[in-house]
Amino acid sequence: MRLHRPLLAAALAVSLLGPRLAHGAGYAIYEQGASVLGMAGAGTASVSDASANYFNPAALVRMGGKQLQLGGSWLQTRTSFAGVGPYPGYGVTEEMKTGNFYPPTGYWSARVGAKWAYGLGFNAPYGLGVDWKNPDTFTDRAYVTKADLRSLVGNLNVAYQATPTVSVAAGFDAIFASVELRRIEPSGKPIPGGGGAPLLVRAHLKGDYTPGYTGNAALLWTPNADWTVGINYRASAKIKIDNGEADFALQPTGNPAVDAAAADSLPPKQHVSTELTMPSLVSVGVAWKPSPDWTWELDVNRTGWKQFKELALAFDQTPALNTTVNEDYQDAWRVSIGGERRMTRVTYRLGYYFDQAAAPTKSVTTLLPDANRHGASVGLSWALGQRKAWTLDVYDLSVFVENRSTENQNSHGFDGTYKSYVNASGLSLAYRW
Repeated sequence: MRLHRPLLAAALAVSLLGPRLAHGAGYAIYEQGASVLGMAGAGTASVSDASANYFNPAALVRMGGKQLQLGGSWLQTRTSFAGVGPYPGYGVTEEMKTGNFYPPTGYWSARVGAKWAYGLGFNAPYGLGVDWKNPDTFTDRAYVTKADLRSLVGNLNVAYQATPTVSVAAGFDAIFASVELRRIEPSGKPIPGGGGAPLLVRAHLKGDYTPGYTGNAALLWTPNADWTVGINYRASAKIKIDNGEADFALQPTGNPAVDAAAADSLPPKQHVSTELTMPSLVSVGVAWKPSPDWTWELDVNRTGWKQFKELALAFDQTPALNTTVNEDYQDAWRVSIGGERRMTRVTYRLGYYFDQAAAPTKSVTTLLPDANRHGASVGLSWALGQRKAWTLDVYDLSVFVENRSTENQNSHGFDGTYKSYVNASGLSLAYRW
């Protein structure tokens, strides 16, 4: 029995690469702090709470005392597909199940003396959620029916006040990632007496949590009371997936004798390995305070998706499935602008961003329907308690994803138009002392 080697390898490659939750370029999740997300992610220069561990660790030394912050986001995703010719053809429509995802965040910051501070954090900056309805009849089931990526990052930062106007920071990240892919693929062998219909194979590909390591550096410069400039850099990370498993099972035909005979020719359950590259990220922000209660910020981010040149896969028992997949992703820009007004106990926030797609049209598939995104956000913050030691931040972000058509341009040979919409909302609760 012969599985379609390029199709299997390509789907496994993309799944291990780590697609997205359908709202950030590539597979990135930028929703890592409620206060900054109220300004649509514009916080590299103005972040003022413990989420600075992610957005700009150099700001940690500008905060007094200690702070513990816990929070998370609720991400809802909706995606549909309308086919065109030659395949799957006009009139073919598909829809994903509504996705619900809950990436957590947790941050700690503390001053040490007059010029030093440190911070700790955990978050989930990468993620995937693909689950197409009616998998047994889904027209692209040979490529994917369900896929899942989960990540968890632990982070340690140290910040130093180098001069009265300049602070710097450096940090270390440990990234843990888990991936899973399900698909239903024609085997290349017909069902006996089935009128030429092929036997179908259910492929289940999974890789457990595997670590990778990287570093980050940041700078914050305040030339005067009205302006602040922030720079945050995260290096790329290599993650070697050497514990992935590929499991194959026949989709029942209703004839036990046929099922038994065909099952003997399936590839065995086996390990599969590859090496992943998590992209670098550079963020530059400029914050302006036209008055004591107002702050405006413009951020520009560049993510190094172009670092994905290719992905090599190795199956330990069936080397005929080994292959190298070309990715051809491009570096992507994200531009955010946001503002906040601070009152006595309440802070109001709003923002907008544009996030550029990383995948070229030929690489847009039912596993990764990447497209340009526009986000609009609002946020609120309340200072609680007599000493205002507690702070509750909430935000809501609507992500409008541009329609993406692959007509006559898709290397996968499955052409049509993808439509997506995402809503993100979240909160964080912080205590300072």
